[in-house]
Amino acid sequence: MDQSRYCAAIVKKYLDVAGAPKVDSIHNTPLPLDFMPTSDDCSPNEEAAKLLEQEYNVDFASCVGSLIYLGMTRCDIVYAVNKLAKFTRLPGRVHFDVLLHLLRYLRDNALLGIRFYSDLFRAPLIQMLEKQQIQQQHAFFGFSDSSWNDDADTGRSTGCFILTYMGGIVDHSSNMPDPVALSSAEAEYNEVCMAFMAASHLRMLLCELEGVDESSMGPTTMLFDSKSAIAMGSSYRDTKHTRHIMRRYHYVRNEIAANRFTMKWIRTEFMISDIGTKQTPGPRHTFLMELIHVF
Repeated sequence: MDQSRYCAAIVKKYLDVAGAPKVDSIHNTPLPLDFMPTSDDCSPNEEAAKLLEQEYNVDFASCVGSLIYLGMTRCDIVYAVNKLAKFTRLPGRVHFDVLLHLLRYLRDNALLGIRFYSDLFRAPLIQMLEKQQIQQQHAFFGFSDSSWNDDADTGRSTGCFILTYMGGIVDHSSNMPDPVALSSAEAEYNEVCMAFMAASHLRMLLCELEGVDESSMGPTTMLFDSKSAIAMGSSYRDTKHTRHIMRRYHYVRNEIAANRFTMKWIRTEFMISDIGTKQTPGPRHTFLMELIHVF
């Protein structure tokens, strides 16, 4: 499943007519590695933003909106699109340059899609879990990760969850939960809640499609690279370091107690949700893409 033709149409519509100088070098990351998303780079007013749109010949908001739709099957760009979407009202020159960088990345990486496997053991994700000796009992499972305090404007943390079925992605999100986390473990735990809520809906849908009772499905495995977040979700004991966390996030504990989910640890190297929480350098980005996309 892919949106390759739609991707090519976006590149043709926005990049081929852009007023910026043409760049022929290969772009292997969605964002420049030195880009820091911040409102400090925004235009001072709407008139200045309009002048930049005329200079670059790119409708910033329209282009970002098109990329949001493309991100439904392109998990590799959701972090970049999430960050650029913050600046659609008053984009600055830096934001236009970064948007063009993303369009050039899509130009060079247009033919990517999602594949689902009738033989689950042929899926790269399943093969990766087997090598890590992580036993997977069901074709539906997920990953969750967070970058702590990475938003320069608000101090919030960027999280990402990726839910998979039959070896392919069925839901994903790069987001910033409302609470300002006071530790990296809390940031991870906040995103766990987002992942559990999204997965709960898909569990019920999957049970309806397969004609089984949810209680007989067994717990859904969710994978994390934070042992602290796993401990917080698996234990009802609060400490001085965790008692401040909003009570609604202990939804995670209730879901585990109800045997609907189980939390397992995975090495950061194989945490595919990294692709939605931070800028990943070229080799790292390619490694993650090979696990979640087909070329």
